[in-house]
Amino acid sequence: MLKNAPTVDEAIDSIAELEQSAENDVSPQQRWIEGVTRSIGRPRSIFFIAAFVVIWIGANGFLVLTHRHAFDPPPFSELFGLLSLAALLMAVLILTAENRLSQIEARRDKLDLRINLLTERKVAKLIDMLDSLRRDLPSIPTHDDPEVHQLREHVDPHDVVHAMETRTEKHTTIRTP
Repeated sequence: MLKNAPTVDEAIDSIAELEQSAENDVSPQQRWIEGVTRSIGRPRSIFFIAAFVVIWIGANGFLVLTHRHAFDPPPFSELFGLLSLAALLMAVLILTAENRLSQIEARRDKLDLRINLLTERKVAKLIDMLDSLRRDLPSIPTHDDPEVHQLREHVDPHDVVHAMETRTEKHTTIRTP
């Protein structure tokens, strides 16, 4: 039997507290990385990079045309090196930010699973209560309903996972002639 079942407001407050707790655990470095990633992920970054490349190539082209010493003459190997380094850094920043988001999503998925299992238990209890009420009321004809018996049973998550894995293996097994 469930004791002290939370109200909707209490449940919402609990979820907000979990979110705030997760946010409070973020290191300053992680916050900085996420801020940089948000900045990089905006359309203006494309324009900035394109403008940088055009100015770099234009400045070097102008220096070559005016017979001066270009700081990165064609084929612009230093520019390609800078862009490669920038791409590497961006990839690492994005992966770091995505890793944290994946952890948050995993935590939310676990919470969803717990809520779903609790809901399943509540629904099974309601079905059991309705079936008992149906049997106790003389005005409602009593009959044996196998589906009601099945729905009253609590579902063991381990059994569900095992059944899903068995079916998945059955459908994904490579068949050789």
